[in-house]
Amino acid sequence: MGTGTTRTGTTRARTGTRPGAGAARAARAVAPLLLAGSLLGALSGCASGDGATGAGAAGGASGGSAAGGGAGEAGGPPPSVKLAAPAAFDTAKGWEVKAGWLPQGQPLPFAVSPRNGAVAYLDKGPKGYVLTVREAASGRVLATGRPWRGPELTEEQAREDPTVLAVPRIAVVAGRDRDYFAVWARGRARKDALHEYREVVAAAFYPADATGRDLTPSGAGNAQAPDGEFDRPLVLPGPGGLLVTSYGGDHLLIAPDGRVTDRGGREVVLNGASAAPDHLQSFQGTEGLVTNGDDVLGHDGGFGAEGGWQSTRVAPPGVEAVRTEDTVGGGTSKVLNGRIVGAAGGQLLAEWVTDGDNVSAVHDLATGAVRATAPCPPEETDYGIGIPSPRNRAEVPPAVSPDERFFVKAGTVFDLRTGKGTCTDGGADARKITLATVGDDGIAYGTAGEEPPLTPVSVSVTTGAVTALPENAVTPDAMTGRAGVFVTYAGTDTMRLIVLPLKG
Repeated sequence: MGTGTTRTGTTRARTGTRPGAGAARAARAVAPLLLAGSLLGALSGCASGDGATGAGAAGGASGGSAAGGGAGEAGGPPPSVKLAAPAAFDTAKGWEVKAGWLPQGQPLPFAVSPRNGAVAYLDKGPKGYVLTVREAASGRVLATGRPWRGPELTEEQAREDPTVLAVPRIAVVAGRDRDYFAVWARGRARKDALHEYREVVAAAFYPADATGRDLTPSGAGNAQAPDGEFDRPLVLPGPGGLLVTSYGGDHLLIAPDGRVTDRGGREVVLNGASAAPDHLQSFQGTEGLVTNGDDVLGHDGGFGAEGGWQSTRVAPPGVEAVRTEDTVGGGTSKVLNGRIVGAAGGQLLAEWVTDGDNVSAVHDLATGAVRATAPCPPEETDYGIGIPSPRNRAEVPPAVSPDERFFVKAGTVFDLRTGKGTCTDGGADARKITLATVGDDGIAYGTAGEEPPLTPVSVSVTTGAVTALPENAVTPDAMTGRAGVFVTYAGTDTMRLIVLPLKG
């Protein structure tokens, strides 16, 4: 695993925080989280470790992982517990993996590639973490990787703090022609005994369509903190790889070939003006960096793709791309409109300021084209490295259906074919809805409420109708075209990944 870095800038810029962002992260960092039930494992960030901590760390996952079978193995064992899943799922079928190695409270590392209909997860063995890829519908093992050793645990991770992640994660990098499973971890590493440790985010990339045993990564590299330690780092997956950013102005890209590029203090040109990339919302597209511009009068000065499309040319119908704002001194100023607040797959979610309620819009990440709009402001996504909480709307990333027709974030749903978006949160006393996933049938799943007990819900994207599910219902954490993925303790002491096929 390489640690070399190509620098493309000579100065390091520090960027400020949006109002309230620092306080929110500080509150999250000290609040202990009791994560019984499912833990969301899609675009949210995570931390790392060379080895797991806590009881049961030496165990292995059952269900045909690298230790129990190889590529081509028939379907996995049927679930040992019956989930109270929504009616669309066949609970009499399916397969499961028991993560006996996973410390209590740590999220299970998994991801899905809708393009390949595949589910990937990690097992922990004596030589490192092993990636296993299964066909979602049948459970058949498609590929297993060679053991991967992440960086050493930091002192903070080694203390077994229940708010600190200490296991690797998996993210899907949805390239133009091919998906990759990116196994990544935060920790510390050094070149040799003559050098000091530095904080790193280490990653290994595996083509999602690869098959066979003992796969080696297509690329692997370390994004090394230039100043020795990242200042509240984030990891943002995009088609061009994993972008590691921080409040200290770090912008380092780990590409699927393992090449690591440090942007240094280099700015981007957006809408004709130079701007420092937004460390909270930047995504590496196939052609360049897609990011927000500098903060101006409380707005972010538009957004766009470095060397490509710009927000001034992709404003939703009826929305001003450049607004006239009053200044503190009593005059007026022209302010670029639009701000990225999240991303999923090949789509961006942006907020546009209007004279009434702000507008949400889904944009194509490659072209900036508007795919759908909704007459309500969106929820911003928090990509900070921490244990994700299903109750925190900011920590539940957007989701897109496997066929890329439907897009959901918090309580807003979009049909990208018709261009229609619907705000399902309504009424002064209505409980906030947080949607985690959506299927090709246009049914999204999540919860209502911000404090326990949460109510499981389903939402029709095409109509906006919200249905309360039975209080014991378990909703999926991810979807493929033919199955739902559930990550849950299921009333036991062991985390399980359970995949149930859709009926019909």
